[in-house]
Amino acid sequence: MKKSCLIAMILFVAMILPTALFAAGNVEVDESADVNIEFWHAMSGERVELIQGIVDKFMAENPNIKVDVQYTGSYNDTLNKVKSAYKAGNAPDIFHSYEIGTLGLINSGIISPLDEIAGKFNRKIPWDDFFTPVQSYYKYKGVHYSMPFNSSTPLIFYNKTFFAKAGLDPENPPKTYSEIREAAVALQAAGYKTPLTWNLHSWYFEQMICLQDEPFVNEKNGRSGELPTESVFNGEAGQKVLEWWVGLEKDGLFLDVGPGWSNHRAAFGSGEVALTMSSSSDVNTLTAALKEKGWEMGTGYIPRPEGAKGGVAIGGGSLWLTNSHTTEEELAALKLITFISEDEAQIAWHKGTGYFPVRKTAMDQLESEGWFDENPNFLTAFNQLLDSPETLNTAGGLLGIFPEARELIQSAIQEMYAGKPVKEALDEAAAKVNASMTEWNEVIQ
Repeated sequence: MKKSCLIAMILFVAMILPTALFAAGNVEVDESADVNIEFWHAMSGERVELIQGIVDKFMAENPNIKVDVQYTGSYNDTLNKVKSAYKAGNAPDIFHSYEIGTLGLINSGIISPLDEIAGKFNRKIPWDDFFTPVQSYYKYKGVHYSMPFNSSTPLIFYNKTFFAKAGLDPENPPKTYSEIREAAVALQAAGYKTPLTWNLHSWYFEQMICLQDEPFVNEKNGRSGELPTESVFNGEAGQKVLEWWVGLEKDGLFLDVGPGWSNHRAAFGSGEVALTMSSSSDVNTLTAALKEKGWEMGTGYIPRPEGAKGGVAIGGGSLWLTNSHTTEEELAALKLITFISEDEAQIAWHKGTGYFPVRKTAMDQLESEGWFDENPNFLTAFNQLLDSPETLNTAGGLLGIFPEARELIQSAIQEMYAGKPVKEALDEAAAKVNASMTEWNEVIQ
């Protein structure tokens, strides 16, 4: 009898209390309460509407949550605005940052680790469903700090029509440094004056070091749990990359279009060059550009030195939670970034851009519906990633001043174009990176 009364009492209490109090996990929060959150991102152009569409669907399914979505400029611009807003006490709930900002943000004091917030609300994130290279990049000392969002790898994009005219096999893109050079020579002989280009960006350099399964910095590529203290990108692997890269420019096979992300796309889309290297997120844009001219585009893995056995690391960005909000706002933000990582949103994002979905189930769904049969260039980035061995080097380097390191490397490459020896320019860049790392580490520790 006593047992029956106890059960009845439990049922009665469960009926009169908000159900959200039982669903939230380790904290009490009313999941049905009206809440407003802000989401700042760094995706421009048509991607603004794509993100807004995903968020609109989320709000339709969660009518009590209102999301103010803002495009806040480049990754650097967005990060700087977030830091300023945090100091002023009005930081967004969610913000978007590039992969190289990871270690800096972990130590910034402005974020809440994703695993910590998910645990707080007893909402398990199925990390096993995420592609390992994607989720492991944002994992440090066993903790996932942010939600993978727009993941990419660099690819080569080539004009199949031009390749055929130059007597090259349009179905067999060049795969190694020597094959790229041979293709460029053949294209130049066929009348394409400077057949190659890609923008001045350290990302390609970093990836080509990964392809040799070599680290960017010490302390196991910054993943030992200790802060890295020395850059090693100026070793033999880095020199090999730039001797090849700068050699193409010196021999008139490569068109220097400078930094940024527009000039090399324009040169390729207009037919000024026959092959470029860019992010896999450009598949949609570059396919359309060539189709408009009546040309066919192909994609391939980025080139590597002969015999190199490494792979690529992911690029792109992830979504972070700031640590200055109410419990209700935290839960709403967690719900949104989880929604953005799920299959439907990731598939829409992939089809609209070329960034690959972060989850295996989304990939399976795309395969089952025949998407890749009809759009094979969207599959190249997946295959390149999945063909990459899982090592500390292909997991991607971590250092607190990575954005500054990129700028220094890019300046060094410009000096190489102007005639400075590769080793000398790389050694100077490495010394500057080391000095900045030392200063940053001292502040953090």
